[in-house]
Parts: sequence; structure tokens; C-alpha cells
Amino acid sequence: MFQKPTYEELFEDNQMLKAINKSLSERISELEAILKQNSQTSSKPPSSDGYKKPKPTSSRKKSDKSKGAQKGHK
Repeated sequence: MFQKPTYEELFEDNQMLKAINKSLSERISELEAILKQNSQTSSKPPSSDGYKKPKPTSSRKKSDKSKGAQKGHK
């Protein structure tokens, strides 16, 4: 049958979980700091920025003319 844990066991488990939580929180902070870096905020080359850069947009304006050959052309 299930026995209730003692106060000492619960206290030890709590201390262990607090230590794990602290180390994981520190690791998350380190990883978030790495994710915030890009070529402008570190010494990394621009090629390491990955796919985060926006696609270049064309400076051409859309024309009212229809596409293709002139009308009546065979």
C-alpha cells in the first residue's frame, strides 16, 4: 500500500527540484541570449543569420498595360 512521505523526504525533494529549476532557468537565459544575436549584434558573419532576413522587394511599379505581345500581332 502507498505510504505517505515523511517531512524530511518532502523537504529533500523540494530542495532538489529547486536546484534543478534554478539550473534550467539559467540555461534558458543563456539560450535566449544566443537567439537574440545576429550579424549586427555580434561578430557572426551575415550568412549565419539564416532565413530571418526579409525578402527583397522590387522597386518597380505595376503597369496598367497588359502583358504579352501587341494586339493584332500573329
